[in-house]
Amino acid sequence: MKCTIVSAVIALCSFSPATPALADTLVDAIYSAVSNSEARNAAIAGIQAQGRMINVAQGDKRAQVNVFGSAAAEWVEDPTLTPADNRSTKFARIIGVDVSVNLLDGMRTMNRIYREATLLDAEIIRLSDATETLALNAVQAYIDVIRHRNIVQASRRNVARHAEISRQVVSQVDAGKLSDADRFRANDKLLAAQLALADAEAQLGDANSQFELIIGKAPTTTMSRQFHTHPPASREAVETAAVTNSFQMQLAANEIQAQTYQGAMDEADWKPKIDAFIGADIGANQEGATGTDSTVAAGVRLNWTLYKGNTREATRARNRDLVIRGHYRKKQIENEVRDFARRAWNAYHSARERKLLLDRSVSTNELIVDAFRQEFEAAKRPLLQVLDAERALFNLRIRQINASAAYYYQGYRVLAAQSKLSEHFGLTKEGRVLNADFETRVKANPMGGFNISAPALD
Repeated sequence: MKCTIVSAVIALCSFSPATPALADTLVDAIYSAVSNSEARNAAIAGIQAQGRMINVAQGDKRAQVNVFGSAAAEWVEDPTLTPADNRSTKFARIIGVDVSVNLLDGMRTMNRIYREATLLDAEIIRLSDATETLALNAVQAYIDVIRHRNIVQASRRNVARHAEISRQVVSQVDAGKLSDADRFRANDKLLAAQLALADAEAQLGDANSQFELIIGKAPTTTMSRQFHTHPPASREAVETAAVTNSFQMQLAANEIQAQTYQGAMDEADWKPKIDAFIGADIGANQEGATGTDSTVAAGVRLNWTLYKGNTREATRARNRDLVIRGHYRKKQIENEVRDFARRAWNAYHSARERKLLLDRSVSTNELIVDAFRQEFEAAKRPLLQVLDAERALFNLRIRQINASAAYYYQGYRVLAAQSKLSEHFGLTKEGRVLNADFETRVKANPMGGFNISAPALD
């Protein structure tokens, strides 16, 4: 069941007529967009693939069993052999098994496990970031369809009004109260209104296509025109939340951590490695001697690289530079996140101010048009002024519709700037499996098993 959105309901004025009881809501569209997203499915597959890498890394801490064998024709010259065996070709063969366990490797295996878990967290964060972007795109597509539907409705009303005026003009021309020029002027304005309607319908078709591309299905006739958002507290609060919650900054920090583990893995190449082993083999005609022999051995093996040119210092310097680069990237992303949050805040308040002003302007111009129409019918106002007033009112209504759409969209954009849009629509779950905390969980239980299945959307 979808999470109920608890939010402040914004009055929708001309942008939102009464909502049908069974309307397809914006929340429905968001869930459909996420459910039908091939990008999300690909991201989940990437998460599962990276999750398998933890199991691969854990294998380095578990016992390794090797079966070996060979068969070859051998000619051996060895004075210690019997004259019958020395300098004679024999068919030598051997088969055996070797079991080894890593006892000490300079923490290379553990750091590899931690690194793979960190990279898994990065894949989950990318999925969350992509979901946030997808939700905002779906919001824009949904609001855009409503916006263009409102423009089409306003254009149709405009055509109907000009058709009514044209009929009044024809009647007055026939009565000799107006000239033919007035009739031509009224017809010209009617044609202009019809052209505006044709353009509006074409743009609505494009908006419908974009909606279907993003949401995964065509828009219905019962789309809700009510939108809900949280009025932001202050620009400073938005900016702080944006930095704190930023998925991009989490990815940058994750990259630094993964590189730190990689540096520890590289450093382990210069530390002693000790394996415990036990093995057994059986062979025939080994080392030129006729007969069968078998061997059983158990012990430890040491491998320690003491020198390999200047690669150790070069590797350290490279890893250090990569960590420094990661910190610079994180700072750069922080600046970009702050800038986006500030611009989202500014756009929201600008859109709100425009909407309020245009609401008042439309109300004023509606009164003007009504007065002009009455004066025209009483032959106290010329036709040209009535037509100009109608055109001005229509243009203001279109601007009002656009401003209202921008206002609601910018409200959601402010949420997206704070990485709160998915949460707002109930797309996150407390305690769900796919939280980006696998690094912590793996450190607590490095050899444990972990569920990396993405939860289905309810």
